[in-house]
Amino acid sequence: MKDQSRSSESRLAVAAALEADPGHAPRVLAGFDGFVDQIIHVVDTRADADHYQPMLAMEQLADRIRRAAGFSANLELVVQQEKLGGNGPIMANGLVSLGCAVDYVGALGEEHVHHVFQAFAEGCRQVISLSDPGYTDALEFHDGKLMLGKMTHMSGVNWDRLLELAPIEDLAALVEEADLLAFTNWTMLPNMNSLLEGFGTLIEASANPPPLFVDLTDPAKRRKEDLVGVLELLAGTGAKTRVMLGMNARESEQVAEAVLGEVPEVLAARARAIRERLGLALAVIHPVDGAAVSTAEGEATLQGPYTAQPRLTTGAGDNFNAGFCYGLVRGLTPAQALVSAVGTSGFYVREARSPSAPELARFLRAWAAGLEA
Repeated sequence: MKDQSRSSESRLAVAAALEADPGHAPRVLAGFDGFVDQIIHVVDTRADADHYQPMLAMEQLADRIRRAAGFSANLELVVQQEKLGGNGPIMANGLVSLGCAVDYVGALGEEHVHHVFQAFAEGCRQVISLSDPGYTDALEFHDGKLMLGKMTHMSGVNWDRLLELAPIEDLAALVEEADLLAFTNWTMLPNMNSLLEGFGTLIEASANPPPLFVDLTDPAKRRKEDLVGVLELLAGTGAKTRVMLGMNARESEQVAEAVLGEVPEVLAARARAIRERLGLALAVIHPVDGAAVSTAEGEATLQGPYTAQPRLTTGAGDNFNAGFCYGLVRGLTPAQALVSAVGTSGFYVREARSPSAPELARFLRAWAAGLEA
């Protein structure tokens, strides 16, 4: 694969491709989680009732906790925003914003859709909600975030529950009509394997199965044997359709350690080793300042439009995934899809929302002109 992702010309080429009329809205079947996110600052110092200085670095919080060991500590949390959360809804919402026709299966509310998902649900073609959502306190810092999840309802996200709500014939039709399947957050969904297996049977039965994109999402807390098991499940699905695995830098280390026993230092080499070991069609890795992708045709890397002062970081990786998958369903090469991916996440962290396709194209043109750092 020729790396076209470094130059201003590639950004302009991707912008032009995204500005072209796609002819139809790409169809994406996405899932499976759903969380209500509270975006939170941790107070470092407070001047008065209206003014405080938040902790900007995660190390500040670590130091505060370390000094409190053996004693106690009082940490003040200031809620900045309540919003839709979960890897699936954030990614799917990004795809809706970019112009995809999305069918969503997940945890958006048992009896009715929770209000934070209402606008998202109205933007989807169809929503099948399996359970009430989980809840996440997202402690944001300039150098990362801590996601404190409350997963009470996530066990209800499973294949048997889906079959109670949707006939198997309808699910088969969703698979048959989709241009892409995008399933995320295995880590927080204890029964997601049942969904991967269930949809795997539909993929196998499909005359023209769509490709499958999966992001496991920070599997550090899951047992190594469980991680290996789901990766082998994806490897088996790879015999039926094109399977693509998305990872951030830390997740790629965990996957590499589990299946390779070592962690190649260079991102592109790591992506290639993971892809080859699992027999995947594609592996993509996105650290905060760039990305690397590997396919059978080769590897591509790029540096993204990094900003040291993001407005919102929670969901940046999910917007990367949305931009990457949108690029693929719009016919871009994997190297070009990296450009749409980092452009989407770059826009998101600056604007605290997902871009439309025209906004993404304008952002890429500004980046090509050197107007975005």
